[in-house]
Amino acid sequence: MVLELLLLSMLLASVLTYYLERTRREREAGVVLPFSGGYVLRKRGIPYQLSRQDGFFPVFRVVWLRRETAEGRSVKDAALAAHEAAHALRFERGERTAWMAYYALIFRWMLLGSGLTLAFLLNPAAIGVLALAYGVGLLFIPEEEAASAEAMGILREEGLREEELERARRLLEVYGKSYWLVPLAALALLGGQAVGL
Repeated sequence: MVLELLLLSMLLASVLTYYLERTRREREAGVVLPFSGGYVLRKRGIPYQLSRQDGFFPVFRVVWLRRETAEGRSVKDAALAAHEAAHALRFERGERTAWMAYYALIFRWMLLGSGLTLAFLLNPAAIGVLALAYGVGLLFIPEEEAASAEAMGILREEGLREEELERARRLLEVYGKSYWLVPLAALALLGGQAVGL
């Protein structure tokens, strides 16, 4: 029981630390720019649709942006749009990590669907399948890092000053940490459940 509480406390502390750092970086990136996030995509001929989340979906070959990101004129909005534009450009060029992330995404969807189905049926194998699905999420990290690096080049092309570029870099860096935190937290919880903690 003590070990279980200690592990849960460490997990919650990690999530809280991430959230606080992310909030601080988002505030820092609130500097207003002369262009919107949507402009970054339009200028490069990348189609996008308004959505409830920001992301590039290679299955549909479209970038989805929240209205806030598409119309917003802050460093945060431009950095997020540039990051998704970088994913689209990398995928179009056939970059290896972009395609690896694409196949990992499809595999992850299949595993999550199977794992949730097994969990619904109260099958103990669900823990293993869901753990594998979250573990596959770690395969996205090289592509996320490469897209963030390319996004910085896009922002530099748009004429951001060094101070604004540094704020964008720190913001993208903290968002990138979620690609480590979410799978590891999920694996820790599933591992604890598997061993009966």
